[in-house]
Amino acid sequence: MEVFTLLLAAHLLADFPLQNDWLIARKKQPLYLAGHILVVGATAALFLGGTPWLLLALLVLTHLAMDAIKVYLLRDTLPSFLVDQAVHVAVIAALAIAFPTAWQLGWWAMLPDADTSAAMALVTLAAGLMAVLKPGAIVIQKATASFAAQIRDDPQTPHIEGLANGGLYIGYLERFLVLLLIVAGQPAGVGFLITAKSILRFGDVKESTQRKMTEYIIIGTFMSFAWGLLVALLTRLALTYWLGDALVE
Repeated sequence: MEVFTLLLAAHLLADFPLQNDWLIARKKQPLYLAGHILVVGATAALFLGGTPWLLLALLVLTHLAMDAIKVYLLRDTLPSFLVDQAVHVAVIAALAIAFPTAWQLGWWAMLPDADTSAAMALVTLAAGLMAVLKPGAIVIQKATASFAAQIRDDPQTPHIEGLANGGLYIGYLERFLVLLLIVAGQPAGVGFLITAKSILRFGDVKESTQRKMTEYIIIGTFMSFAWGLLVALLTRLALTYWLGDALVE
């Protein structure tokens, strides 16, 4: 579990916060793809606290192979994104099984057992935070792309002007709050969030001519909360593994 947790957190950092849209748009150029792969290897070594070369070589090569397939052979769709991420996580799980003590070769070995569990819990929480934000936005954006196109191409659907990237940041905030509430053991608060957003978001789409917009918002809202709940529950489960009864208390 230590190696899996550390490699998963490193993967999420390298593939999302450290890989912006500017880089993604240029990944067909070998130099930019190679740069991303170097970041993948560096973050993995940083989180592991050492350089187990065989593990890192396998991680980097498999990541390069999957990214090359996605960039050069697959379309930029939700299925290709999910397959890409599933392969990366499967490789991480396999490496964790094959190299279960890789994390003990670096600075992690200097920590007492109690401190190690607390540190792993912090890494788990950071991984949950990274997973709930940008990956969730990508999944929702790709899943609702066809609906957004219907609204954009329909002249009868009135255009509602909003803040630049306002919807993106609203999604970030609501999924962050879902994660916070679930980890804190307050799931009832999620219902309050859904109610509050419904009142605030649907107030400007009451006319019958705006039905497409209303349905689009409802679909996006439920997908955002569903992603937030899924990641939050998995994060809390992992935290329970590291902290045990201390998390409940």
